[in-house]
Amino acid sequence: MSEIREDVVELIGNGSEPAAGGEHAATLDGEGGEGSEGISGGSEAAEAAEAEVRPWQPVVGRWRVLIAVGTVLLEAGVVVRLGPHWSTLPVVAFAATAVALAVIDFAILRLPNALTAPTAAAVVGALIAEALAEHHPHRLLSEAEGGLALGLFYMLLYALSRGGLGLGDVKLGAVAGMLLASRDWVHVFNGTFLAYVITLVIALAMLRRGKKRFPYGPGLIAGAIIVLLVG
Repeated sequence: MSEIREDVVELIGNGSEPAAGGEHAATLDGEGGEGSEGISGGSEAAEAAEAEVRPWQPVVGRWRVLIAVGTVLLEAGVVVRLGPHWSTLPVVAFAATAVALAVIDFAILRLPNALTAPTAAAVVGALIAEALAEHHPHRLLSEAEGGLALGLFYMLLYALSRGGLGLGDVKLGAVAGMLLASRDWVHVFNGTFLAYVITLVIALAMLRRGKKRFPYGPGLIAGAIIVLLVG
């Protein structure tokens, strides 16, 4: 009888092994599911991180030396030409991103909000500081009118060009309008006209090279700064 009991116990023990194996298999399947979710989550995170790299950032990285040197030289030229006055401050603020914006626009035909928005804020802040320091707060009205006028002008061009002109150009044009109007309306007209001439030269040069699209930002920036330095 004892031998029979031992045989029964052995059979029961062997029969329980597949059950344990089945449970282990289920656990592996569960772990495999979590692993696949981890891989999927990792790929999504990588795609999100890649999407966060804005198209203009590689341009800045590639041309960082040119942008840095050009910005320093431009800012130095502005200060030397205009002198250490309150009226120089808005021009310095505008020139701070001028080279970077021009390079980016040439490369990808875009003026990113990440640069135009801080530029607008810096120029407006500098104009307010200048008006208060020189006790001429009424100038702010003329500067706002200049910004509105050029903003509407470039908005009209944006509508007529059907994508040839971008909203970044419209925003930057409004900033240039405020800056030029801080001098007088003659500067506004001269700066706008010179921007058109410079852009025309750029367009013709790029068309000769077989490119059908061209940037407007570099001409807009150059026209404003040249008129402010020469006028």
